Order: sequence, then structure tokens, then C-alpha cells
Amino acid sequence: MGKPKLPLELSPGLALGSMALRALLDSGMERVHVVVRPDDPLNWLTGLRNDPRYTIKLHIVVCEEASLGMSYSIRAGVDAALSSPPTSDAIVIGLGDQPFVTAAMVRRLLSIVGERPELDFAASSVEGVVMPPAVITKSMFAALRGLRGDMGARKLFGSPDYSGEVIEYEGEESDLLLDVDDENSLHLAECRYRLIRERR
Repeated sequence: MGKPKLPLELSPGLALGSMALRALLDSGMERVHVVVRPDDPLNWLTGLRNDPRYTIKLHIVVCEEASLGMSYSIRAGVDAALSSPPTSDAIVIGLGDQPFVTAAMVRRLLSIVGERPELDFAASSVEGVVMPPAVITKSMFAALRGLRGDMGARKLFGSPDYSGEVIEYEGEESDLLLDVDDENSLHLAECRYRLIRERR
């Protein structure tokens, strides 16, 4: 896109990144580690950092190698989760540029893994493409840390070495997983947010 995405506003005063982060914070997790680039001014999450409901659970993780690829950010997040007691049995991977993911979607994934301990992961999908939000159990932590370059966890989801459940979103529900990565998807996100506001 050529510019930082997380501070982009879908509406005056409403940063794209803050919407995605709020869903994770409201999902019931004890801790949320936000992996950011060293040059991120963090202005997009000021309101959340100052909210007493989130102060204890919100942790900023600066990834010095973030520009080298997604795998470095994933590794930084996993390492932060594992170094923060109590030890995590599972982690949630969410993207800051998915503004319409809801806390209920994350809770559903957590519930699946909680009820089926034999699973290695639970993830979301649109048209067969598996993506975050995803819950990944400790059986996959080493593999996550072993990712290289701009490779995300999607490669692992397709591996026969791991067993998971994938929730497929179809029709209008698939818009919940809109990933803002270019000007066109940003325009779609702005339009969708306006529709949401009009329905209220």
C-alpha cells in the first residue's frame, strides 16, 4: 500500500488497527501481545492503551526484523507469549488489518480448541483459503518459530502433520475476514463500515 495501514481511519477518529485489536482484547484472553515495527508511533492504539479494561492485558512487542517478513513478527509474538507467565498452551494469531473480525469469532475458535484437545489448531477460511484469526496449540509452537521470510502460518495449516478445524465463512459473513492490504480493499472497508453505522 506504500504507507502504514494500522493508523488509517475508516471513520474520523477510528483507526483500522484499533478495531482489529479491540476484538482480541474483548475475546476473553488474559494477555494480548501486539507486535509492531520499530518505527510505529502507536498513535492508532492510544485509546485502547488508556482504557482501564485493557491496560493489564495489552502488551506491546517491538519486532526489529518486522520488515524482513511476517515470520519474524510471528516469532516475536510467540516468544513474547511463552516468556509471559503463566505458560501458554495455545496462542491466537490475529491481523491488525482485519477490522471486522469480532470477539465472538475469536471465542468460537478458542472454544473449539478447548473442547477438542486433540486438535493442533482452529482457523478461519473464505473460499478455501485458511487465514487468521486462528488458535494454535503448543504442539505447533516450534513449527511457528521455524517459519522463514514472509511466510505466515497458512503453510502449516495445510500440512498433514497437524490436525485442525477450519470455520468457513460464506456470503456476507465472509466480509468479516476482509484483509485491508491495498487501496481497493481499504475502500471496501470504508463502505462496509458506513453500512454498519447506518444499520444501527
